[in-house]
Amino acid sequence: MKQEILSLFHEAGLSRYAERFEPLIRPSFRIFTHPVDEEALSPGSSKIGGCPDLPAGTPWPYWKSYPLSFLAQINLAELPPFPENILPERGLLLFFFAAAAMYDDKDFYDSVETARVLFVPDPDGAGLKRTAPPEELDDYDPPARFSPCSLRYLVEWTVPPGESCDIEQLGMSWNENRDDFDRYWEVFGQRVEERFLHPDDMKNRLLGCPDPIQGDMQRECQLLADPSTDRNDQAALRRATRWRLLFQVDSEEEKTGMMWGDVGRLYFWIEQEALERGDFSRVVCIEQCG
Repeated sequence: MKQEILSLFHEAGLSRYAERFEPLIRPSFRIFTHPVDEEALSPGSSKIGGCPDLPAGTPWPYWKSYPLSFLAQINLAELPPFPENILPERGLLLFFFAAAAMYDDKDFYDSVETARVLFVPDPDGAGLKRTAPPEELDDYDPPARFSPCSLRYLVEWTVPPGESCDIEQLGMSWNENRDDFDRYWEVFGQRVEERFLHPDDMKNRLLGCPDPIQGDMQRECQLLADPSTDRNDQAALRRATRWRLLFQVDSEEEKTGMMWGDVGRLYFWIEQEALERGDFSRVVCIEQCG
C-alpha cells in the first residue's frame, strides 16, 4: 500500500521530493463508532463517550475549576495488527478535554492544560472502576457529557495535508514552489483520498496524519507548547515537524452527542520522541471547524 501511494506521488510529478516524503506516509487506525448500552462493555473496553474506566484512586481531571469531559478510551490490546510498532502492545489510553470551558474562559485557547491523556500500562491489575463524571458537566450548554459507542477499526495509510510543516519542510508551500504544492494538494492528495481512504465523512483516527478543516496544526502545537517561539523562526519550524497526530475525534452528534464548533473535529497531538517512549503526559489539543 505504501509503495502504491509513492507511485501516485511520482505520477503527480513530485519525484524530486520522494526520498524525503516516503517516511511521511503513515498508517492510521480509522475508527468507526456504534451506539451501545455501556453496561454491555466490560471494564477497559475501547469506546468513545460514556463513562471512563479509571484505575482505583484516580481523581477526576480538571482544568482550573472545570471538570474535563471524557472523550474516549482505547484498549491497545484490542487494536488490529499494525505496520508501525510505535504504541505499547497493551495498556489503556483515556482522552479528556475541557469542553465546558471552550466558550466560557478567555484563557482556554492559550493553554495546553485543557486536554489530558491518561495511560494505564496494566489495565488488568489497575482495579478499573467505571466512574461517573462530576454532576456539573450535566449543566453546560452545549453538552459536556457524551453518549457511549463501541469501536471498529480499519487500518488506513495516510499522507500529510498540504498545509503542514511536514510538507513545507520538503520545500513546497503557498509561497515556495507553488506549482509543486498545487500538484501535491490538488492532484496527489485527491487521488490518495479517492483510492485509499474510506469514504465515510466521519473521520475518527488514532495515529497517522490528520484530516484538517482549516490548515496547519503542527506550528500551532509548537507555539502553544513553547509560547516563546518566534513564528518566523525557521529552527522552530523544524521543531514543529516533531508533532504527530495521536487521536482525532469528529462531530458525530447523532451517535456520540459531540459537536465541536460548527461540525468540527478535535485533534490530540504528541511529540514524536514522547510517543516513542510511551510518555503521554504532554499533549496539545486543537479544535478546528468550518
